[in-house]
Amino acid sequence: MIIGGLNKCSLIDYPGKIGAVVFTYGCNLTCPYCHNAGLVNEGGPETPYGVDEVLGFLKNRMGRLDAVVVSGGEPCLHSDLPEFIRKVKEMGFLVKLDTNGSRPAMLRSLMEQGLLDYVAMDIKADPAAYMPLLSRRPIEAELKESVSAILHSGLPHEFRTTCTSPFIDEAVLDTITGMIEGAELYALQEFNPKHTLNPDFFDVYEGISPELLERFKCVAEEKVRRCVLRMAS
Repeated sequence: MIIGGLNKCSLIDYPGKIGAVVFTYGCNLTCPYCHNAGLVNEGGPETPYGVDEVLGFLKNRMGRLDAVVVSGGEPCLHSDLPEFIRKVKEMGFLVKLDTNGSRPAMLRSLMEQGLLDYVAMDIKADPAAYMPLLSRRPIEAELKESVSAILHSGLPHEFRTTCTSPFIDEAVLDTITGMIEGAELYALQEFNPKHTLNPDFFDVYEGISPELLERFKCVAEEKVRRCVLRMAS
């Protein structure tokens, strides 16, 4: 497993807990608004962290941190992810996984082995419309399988959507919320046009108004238990 980044202390990534965030390198999506371009671009991170280095850091933080968030990139691309998480759990940490939902077999395996305490899945557009701007191949079936697995897992969870044109409008939002109906939490995230994977894509970006974001929130609240707006930093 290639670890491309480590946030040693976060108050916002695991709800209600103090945690560290481990960022794995590599992603199978090509979202032009991705703000972690260094974890996606070919060639790997400039200064990767060794797995043993990260585990050693976490061992020294036992009793001071509550949780570890495994994010990316896409963590579920790594075949040794279960082994890494198991070692983290053995230290007594809660574990949250951030995923794009494209690897449902790995996601389901992690949940069935009791390795996850919280799951957050990004849904970036209508699942039928990821290709070609977000994905090199159709992944609608995989996304729906992951959503179903999360909804039936009994784990605390959330789904998230970054609100940016041309990927999100009210009709798309209605499709997404229909798919995640009953979810514990749905976060609508404001798009930040700075430091994106493909800045040229947004040369003529007009943005989504705060008023439209509020409208999106109202649409979502008809289907999920709780919907929140997360503003860009």
